[in-house]
Amino acid sequence: MNTPQNLEHPKSKFKMRYVILALVFINIVINYMDRTNVSIAMPELAKEIGLSTVQQGLIFSAFGWIYAAMQVPGGLMLDKYGSRIMYFISLFGWSLMTLFQASIHSFGQLLGLRLGVGFFEAPVMPANNRAISYWFPEDERGTAIGICSSAQFLGLAFSMPILYAIHNSIGWRGLFIVTGIIGIVWSFVWYILY
Repeated sequence: MNTPQNLEHPKSKFKMRYVILALVFINIVINYMDRTNVSIAMPELAKEIGLSTVQQGLIFSAFGWIYAAMQVPGGLMLDKYGSRIMYFISLFGWSLMTLFQASIHSFGQLLGLRLGVGFFEAPVMPANNRAISYWFPEDERGTAIGICSSAQFLGLAFSMPILYAIHNSIGWRGLFIVTGIIGIVWSFVWYILY
């Protein structure tokens, strides 16, 4: 099997694995942006569609329920179909669910879409580790995974002010539209470049 670790051109292998690292890093930033956008939108959203505090709590926890339940099935699908296609489906799917949140008018709609975001995001962390393990030699994987792990926190730190600015400029529905479109466009970038 011709894996990146035994390619004939070490210089191209070196460059390509860092391109892959950058792609995965951006995937994670987008991933955390779409996990947190609902918390920015919630005060205005809850007022507009009339969500109680209990309903808001259910919305915030819905992602985690299905995300946890789908970790193993997501990993099995990843093993069967690979990182390229599964990450594309996952990223496109959760971004589409994010985009659809812009059109909600009820608790049930929002709950269903947040479950959808969790469902499609479930294979993400296994896909990140699989891609890094595939492209990086064993003695560099810890550093590469550490860089990717930092994307979670950098994504939150740097995207929050931007997400608030988007929300303040075009409202909570606009926030979901912008973040959904970013992920949909990036899913094609991932599929083409990976």
